[in-house]
Amino acid sequence: MRRVWLPVVTVTLLSALVAGCGKSHPAEVAAQPTWAEPTLSASATEAASPSPSPSPSAKPSATRKPTPKPTKTSTKIVTPGGDIPTTKASPSPVSDGVPTRGAGTFAIAGGSTDVVGTGTTLVKYQVEVEQGINWGTITPWTPSSFASTVDAIIAAERGWTDSGAHPVTDADEQMTDASWAFRRVSDGTYSVRVRLATPDTVDKLCGSAGVQTQGVYSCRYGKNILINLRRWLKGTTGFTNLPVYRTMVINHEMGHYLGFNHMLCPGAGQVAPVMQTQTIALNGCLPNSHPFTAEGQFVIGPWAPS
Repeated sequence: MRRVWLPVVTVTLLSALVAGCGKSHPAEVAAQPTWAEPTLSASATEAASPSPSPSPSAKPSATRKPTPKPTKTSTKIVTPGGDIPTTKASPSPVSDGVPTRGAGTFAIAGGSTDVVGTGTTLVKYQVEVEQGINWGTITPWTPSSFASTVDAIIAAERGWTDSGAHPVTDADEQMTDASWAFRRVSDGTYSVRVRLATPDTVDKLCGSAGVQTQGVYSCRYGKNILINLRRWLKGTTGFTNLPVYRTMVINHEMGHYLGFNHMLCPGAGQVAPVMQTQTIALNGCLPNSHPFTAEGQFVIGPWAPS
């Protein structure tokens, strides 16, 4: 019997067809015998395979602008003063429950805070509470609790830290683009001290600077802000909400340290400047505890001597 080597014939025929045609027809491809594809070497595979498209490079992350830092630290000395009315205050009732005296010495709130605000002048403040106070049934104000309250007021929106984004220009105060940042310290390197003290101690210390606080009022002198414990515990007319009053008195007294004198009510029904003597009289203005509005506008009124 004669043997026929079909694969050889098929390959020869296929070669002839390929040589004579531009491309194969589907029917012809279907009729072809199947066989294993030859294995290509690694180099051949790389040559035959298209180069992978380079993956798109990641977009560079946006460069974060560094937070501006203060360029100087405040070393100013504040002129002695207090929000004292022209008429003498009525004697406080003995039964108002406010401790009237302590040891006359002060305990410093420990630790420190980060810098808050982006103003150009850094104000370092130290918080202290008078020692030896007999609190009776009143919840004691410790250096830690008083410092936490002051820290929150200083760092709050609409406070003096807003000056970083909205610098203050005030011709009456000879200020141009003034702005401040703040940090609490406890190592004695303060620009100003904020001290909570009993009425008798406030009278004594403020009186030594020539300010008569009459057992009721707070004062400032040199590098000191004295907050009268009676007002801190009881508030004043026009401020029925104690936290609102406390915010106002800290911002008001710090404003004096920053260089602001008193301001008058700009008009009936308008918001009072924080530098108005709101504890004495509102004069038709609405009570206000903050230097700035929610929109960043500095609340101002006609200048008045402090």
